[in-house]
Amino acid sequence: MNLVVGNEFGELTPSLVSVVICAYNNWPDLEMTIASALHQSYGSLEVIVVDNSSTDATPQEVPRRFGSCLRYLRQPNRECAGAYNTGFALAHGEFIQFVDGDDVLAPNKIEKQLEVFRASPQLDIVYGDVRTFQTLPGVANWTDLAMTPQNDMLATLTGPNGIWINTLGVLSRRIALEKVGPWDEDLYVEDADYWLRAAWCGCRFGYCPSSPMGFRRLRPGQKMSNFHKMEQGLEVVWGKALRYVTREPYRSMLAAKIADWRLRRAVFENRIGTREALANLSLAKAESPETISALMYAAAWVTILIPGGRQLARLRCLGFMRHMLAPLLQDHVAETSSGKNGSNLADTERSAL
Repeated sequence: MNLVVGNEFGELTPSLVSVVICAYNNWPDLEMTIASALHQSYGSLEVIVVDNSSTDATPQEVPRRFGSCLRYLRQPNRECAGAYNTGFALAHGEFIQFVDGDDVLAPNKIEKQLEVFRASPQLDIVYGDVRTFQTLPGVANWTDLAMTPQNDMLATLTGPNGIWINTLGVLSRRIALEKVGPWDEDLYVEDADYWLRAAWCGCRFGYCPSSPMGFRRLRPGQKMSNFHKMEQGLEVVWGKALRYVTREPYRSMLAAKIADWRLRRAVFENRIGTREALANLSLAKAESPETISALMYAAAWVTILIPGGRQLARLRCLGFMRHMLAPLLQDHVAETSSGKNGSNLADTERSAL
Protein backbone atom coordinates (compact mmCIF):
# COMPACT_ATOMS: atom_id res chain seq x y z
CA MET A 1 0.00 0.00 0.00
CA ASN A 2 1.44 3.33 -1.08
CA LEU A 3 0.31 5.86 1.52
CA VAL A 4 0.86 9.52 0.68
CA VAL A 5 0.41 12.04 3.49
CA GLY A 6 0.77 15.33 1.65
CA ASN A 7 3.06 18.13 2.80
CA GLU A 8 3.27 20.18 5.95
CA PHE A 9 2.18 23.40 4.29
CA GLY A 10 -1.17 22.06 3.14
CA GLU A 11 -0.69 22.51 -0.60
CA LEU A 12 -2.76 20.43 -2.96
CA THR A 13 -1.09 17.14 -3.88
CA PRO A 14 -2.01 16.05 -7.44
CA SER A 15 -3.65 12.62 -7.73
CA LEU A 16 -3.78 12.23 -3.94
CA VAL A 17 -7.19 11.18 -2.61
CA SER A 18 -8.16 12.34 0.88
CA VAL A 19 -10.63 10.07 2.66
CA VAL A 20 -12.42 11.96 5.45
CA ILE A 21 -14.15 9.69 7.98
CA CYS A 22 -16.70 11.00 10.48
CA ALA A 23 -16.62 8.93 13.67
CA TYR A 24 -19.06 9.03 16.56
CA ASN A 25 -19.47 5.98 18.78
CA ASN A 26 -19.00 3.65 15.82
CA TRP A 27 -16.49 1.24 17.32
CA PRO A 28 -15.91 -1.56 16.33
CA ASP A 29 -17.63 -0.84 13.00
CA LEU A 30 -15.24 2.06 12.53
CA GLU A 31 -12.34 -0.38 12.25
CA MET A 32 -13.90 -1.86 9.11
CA THR A 33 -14.52 1.62 7.70
CA ILE A 34 -10.90 2.65 8.19
CA ALA A 35 -9.58 -0.62 6.79
CA SER A 36 -11.75 -0.23 3.69
CA ALA A 37 -10.11 3.15 3.08
CA LEU A 38 -6.52 2.11 3.80
CA HIS A 39 -6.73 -1.01 1.62
CA GLN A 40 -8.06 0.58 -1.55
CA SER A 41 -6.71 -0.77 -4.83
CA TYR A 42 -5.65 2.83 -5.52
CA GLY A 43 -2.65 3.55 -3.33
CA SER A 44 -2.09 7.30 -3.36
CA LEU A 45 -4.34 8.33 -0.51
CA GLU A 46 -4.50 9.78 2.97
CA VAL A 47 -7.05 8.93 5.64
CA ILE A 48 -8.33 11.51 8.12
CA VAL A 49 -10.55 10.39 10.99
CA VAL A 50 -12.51 13.17 12.70
CA ASP A 51 -13.93 11.94 16.00
CA ASN A 52 -16.96 13.86 17.26
CA SER A 53 -16.11 13.18 20.92
CA SER A 54 -16.94 9.48 20.93
CA THR A 55 -17.51 7.96 24.37
CA ASP A 56 -16.77 4.39 23.27
CA ALA A 57 -13.38 2.80 22.52
CA THR A 58 -12.71 4.99 19.47
CA PRO A 59 -10.17 7.43 21.03
CA GLN A 60 -8.11 4.55 22.40
CA GLU A 61 -8.39 2.01 19.60
CA VAL A 62 -7.92 4.16 16.50
CA PRO A 63 -4.43 5.47 17.46
CA ARG A 64 -3.44 2.09 18.88
CA ARG A 65 -4.47 0.02 15.87
CA PHE A 66 -3.63 2.39 13.00
CA GLY A 67 -0.97 4.75 14.38
CA SER A 68 0.75 6.82 11.68
CA CYS A 69 -1.27 5.25 8.84
CA LEU A 70 -3.86 7.97 9.30
CA ARG A 71 -4.50 11.31 10.93
CA TYR A 72 -6.80 11.21 13.95
CA LEU A 73 -8.44 14.34 15.32
CA ARG A 74 -10.93 14.65 18.16
CA GLN A 75 -13.36 17.57 18.35
CA PRO A 76 -16.67 18.51 20.02
CA ASN A 77 -19.61 16.76 18.39
CA ARG A 78 -20.55 18.74 15.29
CA GLU A 79 -22.36 15.90 13.52
CA CYS A 80 -21.35 14.67 10.08
CA ALA A 81 -21.32 18.15 8.52
CA GLY A 82 -18.92 19.49 11.12
CA ALA A 83 -16.62 16.49 10.85
CA TYR A 84 -16.58 16.79 7.06
CA ASN A 85 -15.72 20.50 7.29
CA THR A 86 -12.87 19.81 9.69
CA GLY A 87 -11.52 16.94 7.60
CA PHE A 88 -11.75 18.92 4.39
CA ALA A 89 -9.73 21.75 5.93
CA LEU A 90 -6.99 19.25 6.83
CA ALA A 91 -7.00 17.38 3.52
CA HIS A 92 -4.18 17.68 0.98
CA GLY A 93 -5.73 15.65 -1.81
CA GLU A 94 -6.84 16.67 -5.27
CA PHE A 95 -9.86 14.42 -4.74
CA ILE A 96 -12.05 14.10 -1.65
CA GLN A 97 -14.04 11.15 -0.31
CA PHE A 98 -16.41 11.57 2.66
CA VAL A 99 -17.41 8.49 4.69
CA ASP A 100 -19.49 7.91 7.82
CA GLY A 101 -17.82 5.80 10.49
CA ASP A 102 -20.06 2.76 10.11
CA ASP A 103 -20.09 2.49 6.31
CA VAL A 104 -17.64 0.62 4.06
CA LEU A 105 -15.93 1.57 0.80
CA ALA A 106 -15.74 -1.05 -1.95
CA PRO A 107 -12.08 -2.15 -2.43
CA ASN A 108 -11.80 -0.63 -5.92
CA LYS A 109 -14.10 2.35 -5.38
CA ILE A 110 -11.49 5.08 -5.68
CA GLU A 111 -9.74 3.44 -8.63
CA LYS A 112 -12.95 2.99 -10.62
CA GLN A 113 -14.15 6.55 -10.09
CA LEU A 114 -10.76 8.02 -10.94
CA GLU A 115 -10.97 6.11 -14.23
CA VAL A 116 -14.18 8.03 -14.94
CA PHE A 117 -12.43 11.31 -14.12
CA ARG A 118 -9.55 10.44 -16.45
CA ALA A 119 -11.93 9.53 -19.25
CA SER A 120 -13.96 12.72 -18.74
CA PRO A 121 -11.62 15.35 -17.25
CA GLN A 122 -14.34 18.02 -17.38
CA LEU A 123 -16.23 16.30 -14.55
CA ASP A 124 -16.23 17.69 -11.01
CA ILE A 125 -18.13 14.96 -9.14
CA VAL A 126 -18.50 11.25 -9.88
CA TYR A 127 -21.22 9.24 -8.12
CA GLY A 128 -22.22 5.59 -8.15
CA ASP A 129 -24.37 2.89 -6.62
CA VAL A 130 -24.42 2.17 -2.90
CA ARG A 131 -25.63 -1.11 -1.42
CA THR A 132 -27.39 -1.27 1.94
CA PHE A 133 -26.77 -3.89 4.61
CA GLN A 134 -28.30 -4.14 8.07
CA THR A 135 -26.64 -4.66 11.43
CA LEU A 136 -29.51 -6.47 13.09
CA PRO A 137 -30.60 -9.92 11.88
CA GLY A 138 -33.92 -10.41 10.15
CA VAL A 139 -35.59 -9.94 6.80
CA ALA A 140 -34.20 -7.10 4.70
CA ASN A 141 -36.63 -4.19 4.56
CA TRP A 142 -35.19 -2.18 1.71
CA THR A 143 -34.68 -2.40 -2.03
CA ASP A 144 -31.39 -1.45 -3.66
CA LEU A 145 -32.03 0.46 -6.86
CA ALA A 146 -29.27 1.32 -9.31
CA MET A 147 -28.32 4.93 -9.94
CA THR A 148 -28.43 6.22 -13.49
CA PRO A 149 -26.57 8.86 -15.52
CA GLN A 150 -28.16 12.29 -15.40
CA ASN A 151 -27.85 14.90 -18.14
CA ASP A 152 -29.05 17.72 -15.90
CA MET A 153 -28.40 17.01 -12.22
CA LEU A 154 -30.02 20.26 -11.08
CA ALA A 155 -33.25 19.33 -12.86
CA THR A 156 -33.08 15.88 -11.32
CA LEU A 157 -32.61 17.18 -7.78
CA THR A 158 -35.30 19.86 -8.03
CA GLY A 159 -37.76 17.65 -9.93
CA PRO A 160 -40.50 15.47 -8.42
CA ASN A 161 -38.73 12.10 -8.83
CA GLY A 162 -35.11 12.97 -8.28
CA ILE A 163 -32.38 10.74 -6.97
CA TRP A 164 -30.90 10.87 -3.50
CA ILE A 165 -27.15 11.21 -3.94
CA ASN A 166 -25.57 9.05 -1.26
CA THR A 167 -22.37 10.73 -0.09
CA LEU A 168 -20.68 7.37 0.38
CA GLY A 169 -20.88 6.74 -3.37
CA VAL A 170 -19.36 10.09 -4.36
CA LEU A 171 -15.80 11.14 -5.21
CA SER A 172 -15.22 14.87 -5.82
CA ARG A 173 -12.54 17.20 -7.05
CA ARG A 174 -11.36 19.44 -4.25
CA ILE A 175 -11.53 22.58 -6.41
CA ALA A 176 -15.19 21.84 -7.12
CA LEU A 177 -16.03 21.50 -3.43
CA GLU A 178 -14.27 24.78 -2.74
CA LYS A 179 -16.87 26.39 -4.99
CA VAL A 180 -19.72 24.69 -3.15
CA GLY A 181 -18.49 25.89 0.23
CA PRO A 182 -18.72 24.26 3.66
CA TRP A 183 -21.30 21.74 4.73
CA ASP A 184 -24.21 23.42 6.53
CA GLU A 185 -23.88 22.33 10.15
CA ASP A 186 -27.33 23.67 11.07
CA LEU A 187 -29.23 21.20 8.88
CA TYR A 188 -30.58 17.77 9.78
CA VAL A 189 -30.35 16.55 6.16
CA GLU A 190 -27.04 18.14 5.25
CA ASP A 191 -26.24 15.83 2.32
CA ALA A 192 -29.39 16.75 0.37
CA ASP A 193 -28.45 20.40 0.77
CA TYR A 194 -24.82 19.89 -0.17
CA TRP A 195 -25.30 18.10 -3.47
CA LEU A 196 -28.15 20.43 -4.45
CA ARG A 197 -25.84 23.38 -3.87
CA ALA A 198 -23.15 21.61 -5.90
CA ALA A 199 -25.54 21.21 -8.83
CA TRP A 200 -26.66 24.84 -8.56
CA CYS A 201 -23.12 26.24 -8.62
CA GLY A 202 -22.42 24.40 -11.86
CA CYS A 203 -20.58 21.26 -10.79
CA ARG A 204 -20.57 18.67 -13.55
CA PHE A 205 -21.68 15.22 -12.39
CA GLY A 206 -20.71 11.90 -13.90
CA TYR A 207 -21.88 8.37 -13.20
CA CYS A 208 -19.58 5.43 -12.46
CA PRO A 209 -21.30 2.25 -13.69
CA SER A 210 -19.25 -0.14 -11.56
CA SER A 211 -21.40 -1.47 -8.73
CA PRO A 212 -21.39 -0.97 -5.86
CA MET A 213 -19.18 1.92 -4.78
CA GLY A 214 -19.77 1.24 -1.10
CA PHE A 215 -21.91 -0.43 1.52
CA ARG A 216 -24.21 1.61 3.76
CA ARG A 217 -25.04 0.17 7.15
CA LEU A 218 -28.67 0.20 8.27
CA ARG A 219 -29.04 0.24 12.06
CA PRO A 220 -31.33 1.63 14.75
CA GLY A 221 -30.77 5.22 15.80
CA GLN A 222 -29.66 6.59 12.43
CA LYS A 223 -30.97 9.91 11.15
CA MET A 224 -32.82 8.16 8.34
CA SER A 225 -34.81 6.15 10.87
CA ASN A 226 -36.35 9.31 12.35
CA PHE A 227 -38.85 9.92 9.58
CA HIS A 228 -40.46 12.93 11.24
CA LYS A 229 -37.15 14.80 11.51
CA MET A 230 -36.22 13.70 8.00
CA GLU A 231 -39.35 15.20 6.50
CA GLN A 232 -38.89 18.41 8.47
CA GLY A 233 -35.24 18.51 7.46
CA LEU A 234 -36.03 18.12 3.79
CA GLU A 235 -38.51 21.00 3.93
CA VAL A 236 -35.81 23.19 5.46
CA VAL A 237 -33.36 22.21 2.71
CA TRP A 238 -35.84 23.02 -0.05
CA GLY A 239 -36.89 26.26 1.64
CA LYS A 240 -33.23 27.27 1.81
CA ALA A 241 -32.81 26.34 -1.87
CA LEU A 242 -35.66 28.65 -2.87
CA ARG A 243 -33.55 31.55 -1.60
CA TYR A 244 -30.74 30.87 -4.07
CA VAL A 245 -32.28 28.87 -6.95
CA THR A 246 -33.42 31.79 -9.10
CA ARG A 247 -33.16 30.39 -12.61
CA GLU A 248 -36.13 28.81 -14.40
CA PRO A 249 -37.38 26.18 -14.82
CA TYR A 250 -35.55 24.99 -11.71
CA ARG A 251 -37.17 27.43 -9.31
CA SER A 252 -40.68 26.50 -10.42
CA MET A 253 -39.79 22.81 -10.25
CA LEU A 254 -38.52 23.28 -6.72
CA ALA A 255 -41.64 25.21 -5.68
CA ALA A 256 -43.81 22.42 -7.11
CA LYS A 257 -41.74 19.86 -5.23
CA ILE A 258 -42.27 21.67 -1.93
CA ALA A 259 -45.99 22.11 -2.62
CA ASP A 260 -46.42 18.43 -3.41
CA TRP A 261 -44.50 17.45 -0.29
CA ARG A 262 -46.59 19.69 1.96
CA LEU A 263 -49.79 18.36 0.44
CA ARG A 264 -48.67 14.81 1.14
CA ARG A 265 -47.89 15.68 4.74
CA ALA A 266 -51.24 17.41 5.17
CA VAL A 267 -53.19 14.36 4.00
CA PHE A 268 -51.07 11.40 5.12
CA GLU A 269 -49.07 12.51 8.14
CA ASN A 270 -50.65 10.95 11.21
CA ARG A 271 -48.46 12.81 13.71
CA ILE A 272 -49.91 16.26 13.07
CA GLY A 273 -53.29 17.65 14.09
CA THR A 274 -56.05 19.08 11.91
CA ARG A 275 -54.90 22.68 12.38
CA GLU A 276 -51.36 21.91 11.27
CA ALA A 277 -52.59 19.75 8.39
CA LEU A 278 -54.77 22.59 7.08
CA ALA A 279 -51.87 25.02 7.49
CA ASN A 280 -49.65 22.72 5.41
CA LEU A 281 -52.37 22.48 2.78
CA SER A 282 -52.64 26.28 2.57
CA LEU A 283 -48.87 26.61 2.31
CA ALA A 284 -48.81 24.04 -0.47
CA LYS A 285 -51.41 25.95 -2.46
CA ALA A 286 -49.64 29.27 -1.93
CA GLU A 287 -46.25 27.82 -2.86
CA SER A 288 -47.31 26.52 -6.26
CA PRO A 289 -50.92 27.16 -7.38
CA GLU A 290 -50.11 25.46 -10.67
CA THR A 291 -49.26 22.22 -8.86
CA ILE A 292 -52.17 22.17 -6.38
CA SER A 293 -55.32 22.45 -8.49
CA ALA A 294 -58.62 23.64 -7.03
CA LEU A 295 -60.03 20.11 -7.22
CA MET A 296 -57.00 18.60 -5.50
CA TYR A 297 -57.10 21.29 -2.81
CA ALA A 298 -60.82 20.72 -2.17
CA ALA A 299 -60.42 16.95 -2.02
CA ALA A 300 -57.53 17.24 0.41
CA TRP A 301 -59.45 19.79 2.52
CA VAL A 302 -62.44 17.46 2.84
CA THR A 303 -60.19 14.51 3.64
CA ILE A 304 -58.53 16.43 6.46
CA LEU A 305 -61.76 17.71 8.00
CA ILE A 306 -63.75 14.47 7.89
CA PRO A 307 -63.24 12.66 11.21
CA GLY A 308 -60.83 9.82 10.48
CA GLY A 309 -60.46 10.95 6.88
CA ARG A 310 -56.69 10.98 6.85
CA GLN A 311 -56.55 7.51 8.37
CA LEU A 312 -58.98 6.26 5.74
CA ALA A 313 -56.98 7.91 2.97
CA ARG A 314 -54.09 5.59 3.76
CA LEU A 315 -56.23 2.50 3.12
CA ARG A 316 -55.84 1.04 -0.34
CA CYS A 317 -59.39 -0.30 -0.40
CA LEU A 318 -61.03 3.13 -0.71
CA GLY A 319 -61.10 3.55 -4.44
CA PHE A 320 -63.32 6.62 -4.48
CA MET A 321 -60.90 8.58 -2.30
CA ARG A 322 -57.96 7.50 -4.40
CA HIS A 323 -59.86 8.72 -7.43
CA MET A 324 -60.40 12.13 -5.83
CA LEU A 325 -56.74 12.43 -4.96
CA ALA A 326 -55.42 10.41 -7.88
CA PRO A 327 -52.17 12.31 -8.51
CA LEU A 328 -51.41 12.16 -4.80
CA LEU A 329 -52.65 8.77 -3.73
CA GLN A 330 -51.42 6.74 -6.66
CA ASP A 331 -47.81 7.72 -6.03
CA HIS A 332 -48.14 7.36 -2.28
CA VAL A 333 -49.64 3.87 -2.37
CA ALA A 334 -47.06 2.69 -4.87
CA GLU A 335 -44.13 4.10 -2.92
CA THR A 336 -45.19 2.95 0.54
CA SER A 337 -45.64 -0.59 -0.77
CA SER A 338 -42.25 -0.67 -2.49
CA GLY A 339 -40.07 -0.43 0.62
CA LYS A 340 -36.97 1.61 1.39
CA ASN A 341 -34.16 2.12 -1.07
CA GLY A 342 -31.00 4.11 -1.20
CA SER A 343 -31.09 5.93 -4.54
CA ASN A 344 -34.52 7.33 -5.40
CA LEU A 345 -35.19 10.60 -3.62
CA ALA A 346 -38.96 10.32 -4.01
CA ASP A 347 -38.91 6.91 -2.35
CA THR A 348 -36.87 8.16 0.55
CA GLU A 349 -39.04 11.22 1.03
CA ARG A 350 -42.41 9.52 0.75
CA SER A 351 -41.47 6.60 2.96
CA ALA A 352 -41.30 9.10 5.77
CA LEU A 353 -45.01 9.81 5.55
